[in-house]
Amino acid sequence: MVVTGEAGIGKTAVLDAIGAQATGMGFRTGVGKADEIGRISPGAPVLLALRSGPRPLLDSAALAELTHLADHPLVLVDRVCARLERVASMAPVLVVVDDVQWADQLSRLALRVLPDRLAGNPVVWAFATRDPADELTSAPSAAVPVETIALGPLTDADVAAIARDRLGRPASPATQRMLEGVGGNPFLVTQILDEPDTDGRPPASFVRAVEATLDTLPDRTVVLLAAVLGRPFPIDEAQRVVPSVSSADVDRAVAAGLLTRDGHRLRFRHDLVRETVYAGLSDSVRRDLHRRCARYLLASGQDALAAAPHARAAATPGDEESAAILCEAAHQAVPAMPGTAGDLVVEAFELVRPAQGSWESTGERCVDVLYRVQRCADAVRIADAVLARARDGETYARVQVIAAQALWRIGRPAESVARIDDALAAPDVSAALRARLAAARALALTRKEPAWKARAAAEPALAEARSVRDHDATMLALRAMGELGRNSGHHAESLAYFRELRAVSETSYLAEEIIELQLLDRYADAGALLEAAHQDDRGGVEATLPSVTAAQVWQDFNLGRLDEAEAGARTLLTIGREIGDHVHELDAVLVLSAIALLRGNLAEATDRLAPADSDGQVDESVRLPGLRLMEGWLAASDGRADDARSILAPLLFEARDARADWPWWPGWMRVFVRVGRAAGDERFIGEAVSIAAEGAARNPGVASFEGVALALRGLAHKNLDLLTAANRVLVRSPRPMLRGNAAEDRGRMLLAYGRREEGIAELDRAWGIYHGIGARSAVVGVQQVMRRAGARRAKWETNGARPQQGWAALTDAEVKVAELISAGHTNKAAARLLNLSPNTVSTHLRSVFTKLDVQSRVQLTNAVHELKPES
Repeated sequence: MVVTGEAGIGKTAVLDAIGAQATGMGFRTGVGKADEIGRISPGAPVLLALRSGPRPLLDSAALAELTHLADHPLVLVDRVCARLERVASMAPVLVVVDDVQWADQLSRLALRVLPDRLAGNPVVWAFATRDPADELTSAPSAAVPVETIALGPLTDADVAAIARDRLGRPASPATQRMLEGVGGNPFLVTQILDEPDTDGRPPASFVRAVEATLDTLPDRTVVLLAAVLGRPFPIDEAQRVVPSVSSADVDRAVAAGLLTRDGHRLRFRHDLVRETVYAGLSDSVRRDLHRRCARYLLASGQDALAAAPHARAAATPGDEESAAILCEAAHQAVPAMPGTAGDLVVEAFELVRPAQGSWESTGERCVDVLYRVQRCADAVRIADAVLARARDGETYARVQVIAAQALWRIGRPAESVARIDDALAAPDVSAALRARLAAARALALTRKEPAWKARAAAEPALAEARSVRDHDATMLALRAMGELGRNSGHHAESLAYFRELRAVSETSYLAEEIIELQLLDRYADAGALLEAAHQDDRGGVEATLPSVTAAQVWQDFNLGRLDEAEAGARTLLTIGREIGDHVHELDAVLVLSAIALLRGNLAEATDRLAPADSDGQVDESVRLPGLRLMEGWLAASDGRADDARSILAPLLFEARDARADWPWWPGWMRVFVRVGRAAGDERFIGEAVSIAAEGAARNPGVASFEGVALALRGLAHKNLDLLTAANRVLVRSPRPMLRGNAAEDRGRMLLAYGRREEGIAELDRAWGIYHGIGARSAVVGVQQVMRRAGARRAKWETNGARPQQGWAALTDAEVKVAELISAGHTNKAAARLLNLSPNTVSTHLRSVFTKLDVQSRVQLTNAVHELKPES
């Protein structure tokens, strides 16, 4: 339920009524409220809702655990989801969050994601917002119905009726004039008729009334402080911020109707009173009180994020104290609120003046934070300002290292190298920083130069970093070597570097290690790491990372588990959109398009690519290669061989100098060879065969590489012996699609050589592999070849397409999830039993609900009992 309307219109009263009614019906209810001052505290409104009331949804231990997960937003959301799921299994749940227009980024993420993930559970969400266009007012998916309650102003007749009810008579002319000035706002109407207690921008007459009430107080400091704090507070806290505040001052403010007691805490009766008081503060008083609040919060042990709103409000040009607080808050906000972190650190830098002593260090820290939150263009801009005034070579070099990495990330490696060379020319740079610069230069070269040239820089850079024992330099150099190994197809070498990097870095490189294991055909080892990620001591933190989710998607895709790969890709797509990770969002789009193509749905495969092709949020150097590969494959599948060749030729003939890893994934070169054969382009075929051979030479003993290289040579030279050898090698490959491709190619060639019976048998084997993994397009292609050869099979009569609705529409994974959930397991418990992430279980469950046409877990349980076939 979403309640919308302007300030003071009665949204809170409606939420209170909803909560009271729900409690009377047996709901477990939690109530939270966002506020403008506290919006930098990550997740506070959601966590407050879970801990509020006489029967809180979270106990204190669980709350403490969740509070410490603010740096891991996806993990926090998963834990909250699991907790609510457990509570909802015992009683229906209502979660109320008021004033979501002030909610912080983490809270908004949670409130956007949780209703969708908990769809089907007896969990009701009630939000109030002033903004009817707020993204939280729309349904996150079709599985979540939304009821909107739009509150409008009172009519003149309603206002007159309230006046008679409150006053016992019609309003006087003076009162009537005030009532006419509030536009039917029910809260302001009641305040004019009773006492001041407001929320929003009240009329001038009301402001004057509040000011007049303030004038009656001998000392108004406690009221002004309450306006600045912006939240309920105990009196002793006020006295620590401003020692002159007394109990008598508090009593007088309460008696005047400005403040009210809420247990041992003080608060305004309504936000409009606070906003009116706050708006009336002079600049000097407002800044002084905010500065006192910031100092108090830091002195009492709270972090810089809690003090940042006050430091921001207290700040004046040249204010080094506020800049330091904002800078530290930005550092703390990086993991959970990267957008906020970037804004805070830029504000901090803009406060300090170049002549001040902290300007250079603030600027350096600003560049670092901006790079880490991937605001790379801003990082380079600030870096240039700092570099222009850098007083020594050390500072110059440190800033250039960060700027160079930012430039590498946004696809400007040439400028990155030029800057590093400039910094290395300075005479007063330490050995450690020289090593860091050399490592950053090597990393830049992995996207600028051919592999042999980049290697000539990366290997000495790693040796130098280790020699001087500089941790940052070593990590940069290891990253460069890992990227270089992957981009040049030396996967065993890349694996070794990423493993070492993961061992010495706080940043997770688990996904890179898993991908390299997959490319080395070590899928069992990759699977063990994926399973361990779900079961690790930190509650599966690594398994929630988009990069690890992507690694799981490729594991399933390459092993022919297309249903699981599709579910994982849809999960990855959701995560990418939730947290703004557009690179992994693109990965998901490419996988979903490939799966649609394998299943023979050309239109869906094309539609999947359309948004990504026009999306400018990913650099073209990252975005275009994958898109062009898929576009070429689509054109070939559509019978447009010449178009496919035109699309793919630039990629193929630049593959050896590519700055990406796609040429060294064993599946792609067969697409190129088939395009070349269809277009009659021998040069095109020869280049693809040559690259496949190089891939095999760089990965000796890896069956997928060796088998594909043999098979493509056999296709190119029409050599049946090579295709036979390829099939023998690929028996050791764990990738069914590669085995099916080789069997199909050998079967076709056997038919061409007149060896019909052997050819039909081989095509039968290919059909079985394709059918087993659901590659409908390949199944149909093999059937057509066999029909032309005069072969028919009864098993072909079965329509391979899965129904859209009903039990038969469920994939194997969806059946397992449906059975576990209907048996009473939570999403998290089901995830643990299936070695999946809770996100993926949620994706499966949404699909189950749609296919079985159910809307709750109770309905799902009934449907499973009714529809599940007897064993």
